[in-house]
Amino acid sequence: MAQIAQECEKYGFEVLDDGIYHHEVNLGQASCTDGRWRVIRASSEHQQKVPCDSAMDAVWSLSMLQPVSCEDLLDRPFETLTVEKWRRLVEYEPESESRELVTA
Repeated sequence: MAQIAQECEKYGFEVLDDGIYHHEVNLGQASCTDGRWRVIRASSEHQQKVPCDSAMDAVWSLSMLQPVSCEDLLDRPFETLTVEKWRRLVEYEPESESRELVTA
């Protein structure tokens, strides 16, 4: 797992017990069993394990994900949101600059 941590550091990702995060958004998990690297993307509905060649490939594949911002989630029909996305919205606090009212 040290290899995963090293690769995550290159991308500025944070490794926590429940996954790999970027700007507090869960990208997924990476693991190695019997010399076989796998990644599970947090966005995957079925939590499918995708094989990878190395820790570098696993973290790179997570870096290719385009996390959806909470502001974008607010524009989606609520019945389409996953439990994870609901949790993100519950914890969401708009940045102070987006709360400012501008008058002309």
